[in-house]
Amino acid sequence: MASDAVWLVELTGFTDVAASTVYRYATRGYITARTDTPAETYYEELVRSPGTISRQLFADGTSGALANPRTECAYGAITLANIHGALDAVFDNATISFRERPVRVLRVQQGQPYSTAVLIMAGVISQVSLSRDEVTVGIKDALYLLSSPHITTLYGGTNALPNGVDGVADINGKAKPLIYGKVFQIEPPCVNTSRLEYQVSTAAVQSGTVYDGGVALTNGATYASQAAMEATAPAAGQARWWLGGGVFRLGSTPAKRITADVVADTSGNSTAAQIIKRMALDRGVPSGDISAADVSAMDALNAAVCGIYIDDQSNTLDLMDQIARSAGMYYGMDRLGLLRMGRFGLPFGTAQATVASWNCSAVERQANGEDVPTTTLRLKYARYYAPQDRGALAGAVTDAQASDYAQPYRVATYTGTLSPNPHRRTLTAERETLLTAKADADAEALRLYGITSAPRRTHLIKDALLDDASLAALDLNAVVGLRWARYGFSAEAESLRRVIAIVYDYAAGRCDLTVWGP
Repeated sequence: MASDAVWLVELTGFTDVAASTVYRYATRGYITARTDTPAETYYEELVRSPGTISRQLFADGTSGALANPRTECAYGAITLANIHGALDAVFDNATISFRERPVRVLRVQQGQPYSTAVLIMAGVISQVSLSRDEVTVGIKDALYLLSSPHITTLYGGTNALPNGVDGVADINGKAKPLIYGKVFQIEPPCVNTSRLEYQVSTAAVQSGTVYDGGVALTNGATYASQAAMEATAPAAGQARWWLGGGVFRLGSTPAKRITADVVADTSGNSTAAQIIKRMALDRGVPSGDISAADVSAMDALNAAVCGIYIDDQSNTLDLMDQIARSAGMYYGMDRLGLLRMGRFGLPFGTAQATVASWNCSAVERQANGEDVPTTTLRLKYARYYAPQDRGALAGAVTDAQASDYAQPYRVATYTGTLSPNPHRRTLTAERETLLTAKADADAEALRLYGITSAPRRTHLIKDALLDDASLAALDLNAVVGLRWARYGFSAEAESLRRVIAIVYDYAAGRCDLTVWGP
């Protein structure tokens, strides 16, 4: 541990929902300056270890281009000296709760004011355990807070027919649907059986087309309010929308199954990055905890329209995975508690740091399942949420239309030819997406082919020694230059590699890097 650096640990404990105290500890006794906020505050010298952080873009041994898009983060526990039980009154007190409360680790130079401290890690406390002479504080990142149902609003079945849009007993307890972006062939619940009103989303929508047995109904004039919708029925054979409530009303009893295509948002708000951002906001993530720069950068890389229909209690992270996978994205919380996102691809540009024999202990080749190229990419797009067979469709529907209605996805395929091809067999990769247009699916299939059509290699760099600034700035998806005299690399020239996993040891000023590339 550097002799002139002090590590500060801040743990927030709550004695009531709105009443909290920050408990402050350090590797060496430290007091903030009179001009600091907080002013003249003491950090007791009780920190034995400020913890470690391990982050990776995807699970070990999986393909970078086709893996789960959610980053993984793990923290080594913070340990505090608790000689003779001095901290029992704080951490063994039933009236103080630390679970799922904020934790921060900072580094400051000895004798310097708190205003110069560098935030190293921000997370939440998972649990606290006590031993004879030590307190161990487990940490996890805030992303776990989204691993719960995205929709918590349910139908109550409280309609007093013919009024109301809360359904009756048949949908009591069912999740109220929600749409982001643009979706096709959803089957919305009938929320008023007397007036034939159907709800596609609890949020306002832009437009929609209703189908009765696969035949599109004519849209009448839109309603301005629920009251207007309840007061006036559409003409027979028509549908009229109350866009603000995400509801449409039919003018006559349907002959077949009712489905709908819905545009819930503008194209600019329907990109993968925008939908993930809005999902996070809807779950209470503060806007300041979402990287606006990352959202803008992803929109510039992939502005394709996506869409997702949610009518159950799927958890937010699983839904985000579906969206991110559609645009070749990854997403997750960084070590400072900021929701980050980006697109994974081959390394290019200028190396952020150089690693070579003089500043690391070893480089090792790791298996990654990418030694055989993928020559065919199949991307599913334009999902139909309620596929229908011929018997469910009206007689006016053509055979070609019926064939289309029966398929849950359309498929974009790209196949390349390798030359030379020394492999006994090549691979076909298939991915489900929430893209809505063939051109966008074609473009993504081609991009993925460029990544997966040749073997890619993964290497572990052990004990990379970097200066404080480089170590603090280095993050997942960064590009580093590797100089090494083995595995096809050169000790004289840099080979660009993308960082796909990193284990930080800030106290020692080093890290282990897992890097990937051609």
